[in-house]
Amino acid sequence: MGRPVITTDAPGCRETVVDGDNGFLVPVKSVEPLAAAMLKFIEKPELIERMGARSRAIAEEKYDVHKVNAVMLKEMGIE
Repeated sequence: MGRPVITTDAPGCRETVVDGDNGFLVPVKSVEPLAAAMLKFIEKPELIERMGARSRAIAEEKYDVHKVNAVMLKEMGIE
């Protein structure tokens, strides 16, 4: 989708974000850091487009179906 991400610094979530590159990681159950991350997008709306583009690029690179399939086949011993 090409969207910037704000997510918690927890397993399963943190793997999707490079803090400050395609979004922001905030501590789990921490309201103030979450609000601060949201405010960054309000105060600097240019971050939305830049970080969104990075999210798209990361997703295309990391989750490309051909790359994912190749890894799965390799792990199953089918190359």
